[in-house]
Amino acid sequence: MKRLLLPHASVSILVCLLLVLGAGRAGAQPQAGRRAAEQAAGPLAPDEIQRLFDAYESMQAREALALSDAQLPSFLAQLTLLQDTRRRNQQERHRIVQKLSRLSGQRGELDEAAVRSTLKELDVADERSFAEARKAYEGLLQTLDLRQQARFRVFEAQMERRKLDLLMRARRRAARGAEPIK
Repeated sequence: MKRLLLPHASVSILVCLLLVLGAGRAGAQPQAGRRAAEQAAGPLAPDEIQRLFDAYESMQAREALALSDAQLPSFLAQLTLLQDTRRRNQQERHRIVQKLSRLSGQRGELDEAAVRSTLKELDVADERSFAEARKAYEGLLQTLDLRQQARFRVFEAQMERRKLDLLMRARRRAARGAEPIK
């Protein structure tokens, strides 16, 4: 099996990510040790968890795409730009949807003008988001050859499944009454 050599800081980030999100294999670490590691890491905000996952994704991409040393810096810069663009646009969309929720959930008369204005704001934000993400995505793909582009599409789907799997594990763990992942 091919091993990926990582700088010490990258390994630390990956280990922290795996411990915090509970992605380690069952039984790989005793329960008490896992809880101690989670408590030592302290509670993480959702944006911190997302950044850790982004770092994990960046490290995994090198091996999954067989990136050369020459490709790596430009690829990582473009991947970071894509991740930041997606996150920023997702936050903006969430903010607008929350505003719509407040406007439409109020008792009494509906402020139709405010709702229409906010719906228009959402449409504009969605269009801008799509254009920005597409531009960032195209920039990333330009750093890759054709085989790597195909591998990147598969890799993205795998990372999304992995993220959903981690979320489901955390929810199951919380439902069982275990200490929540912080």
